[in-house]
Amino acid sequence: MAKEIKRENLCGKYVTLREVSVDDADFILALRCDEKKARFLNKINNDKNAQVAYIKRYLATTDEWYFISESKDGRKLGAIRIYDLRSDSFSFGSWVMIDGVTMSEAFETDYLTRMYGFNVLGFNKNHFDVRKDNEKVLKYHQFLGAKKVGETELCYLYEVTKNEFVKRANLMWKLSESK
Repeated sequence: MAKEIKRENLCGKYVTLREVSVDDADFILALRCDEKKARFLNKINNDKNAQVAYIKRYLATTDEWYFISESKDGRKLGAIRIYDLRSDSFSFGSWVMIDGVTMSEAFETDYLTRMYGFNVLGFNKNHFDVRKDNEKVLKYHQFLGAKKVGETELCYLYEVTKNEFVKRANLMWKLSESK
C-alpha cells in the first residue's frame, strides 16, 4: 500500500474508490489498451506481466495513490491516480472509465479523487495536463474552474485551487443529478 488509505473518504453516493490490486491488471489493460478510451492517455503495452509489475511497483511507493472506481454493487467502472506531488499541489490522471457509466458516476470518481488530494493529503491546488485535442475534457475542466498555466507540444497544463473546485463542483453535482 502506498500509504494508509482512508477508505471513509473514498465512498460516495454513486461510487466507491478502492486501492488497485494486482487482480485489477486485466481490467486496467482492457481500458488502457482500448483505442477509443486511451487515445488521450500515455500508451502502454498490452502485456499483463508488465501491468502486474507496474502495480507491484506502485504498491511499494509512498507518494502515489491508484484507485479503482466501483459501483455500489461492486462492478468495476474505471481507474484514476494521484501522483506528481509538489509542495502545495498534486496531479491526478490516467482517468479512464468503462462504457455506460452515468455522468454522476464519472463525476463522483473525479470528485472523490480530488477531494482526497485536498482534504486527506492536505494540498491546496491540483495540477494536471489535458491533451490539446481532447476538447470534451478541456471544457469539463474549465467548467470546474481550472486555469490554463502553460502548454507543451501535446498538452495544455492546468491548475485549480481547492476553493474554486469545491465551488464549481457544487454546480456540477446539481447538473449531474438532474440528468
